[in-house]
Amino acid sequence: MIKLYWIGKEEKDSYSEIEKRFLKISSKYAKVESNPVWNRDIQKQQNSGNVVEIENSYRNMLEKYLQKDSYNIVLDPLGKELDTVEFSKILKENSKVSFFIGGAYGFNDKFRKEGDLLLRVSKLTMSHKVARVVLLEQIYRGLTINSNHPYHK
Repeated sequence: MIKLYWIGKEEKDSYSEIEKRFLKISSKYAKVESNPVWNRDIQKQQNSGNVVEIENSYRNMLEKYLQKDSYNIVLDPLGKELDTVEFSKILKENSKVSFFIGGAYGFNDKFRKEGDLLLRVSKLTMSHKVARVVLLEQIYRGLTINSNHPYHK
């Protein structure tokens, strides 16, 4: 079981179509879910522009999804970089993996420390929608590596 939790509203756009495709083709290898997390409190905090309060609202919304029986990966620009093979090993060695993608203001230090791994998707700055699609592609790639499927070659 692989779960993605991300700050944002679900939208019908080209990114969501790509996301659906990767979720569908990944389902051959594992159950993969993408879960948007959004409420009025987050909206209110984002409108305020108070970065500390925004980061706290992200943490408050996502901390309930941190599970002790899951390998929790927090995506963050300060995180560790992995190559695809290292990433695939995490998927292989853990029956439950949860990924957390923050909003525009990222996560505070407390939430970063609550995960099992702080992971950087890239040194490049990208929108959260693009990061989510990249992550889903890498999940699919990792699953195919673990299943000896030739997609990754």
